[in-house]
Amino acid sequence: MSFGNVPPDMLVGAVEKLLAKMDETDLAAVYERELSTMPHVAGAAFVEALFDAFRDRGESSEDAAEGAGIALDRIVRREPPAISALLAYARTSPDLLKEATTIFVERRPDLVESLPAVLRNAVAERLGA
Repeated sequence: MSFGNVPPDMLVGAVEKLLAKMDETDLAAVYERELSTMPHVAGAAFVEALFDAFRDRGESSEDAAEGAGIALDRIVRREPPAISALLAYARTSPDLLKEATTIFVERRPDLVESLPAVLRNAVAERLGA
């Protein structure tokens, strides 16, 4: 499905409704499996959305990297072990991955098609496609 014709606010609403029903552990598993395979621009945008969600909770990117026990530059390069460590750390903050996903969709609705397949398909189903 192409999401290009879906108004951004409708797209964000569909994502928020989907995420409200998702288990955070399942969401983390989805990202752990697929974040490293997302196109570079989408993966980088999602990592930035993760950092923004941490900042919204009072943690800088450096604090989040430190909490994950990994160097910030390794996260920025999207090294698989670094991403896994950041996602594991994100799981310790309730709903942080959901917030990051929403931020990602709000800022980059043009990249929704790059979301992991399980999320992308569920959003398309919610939108009646």
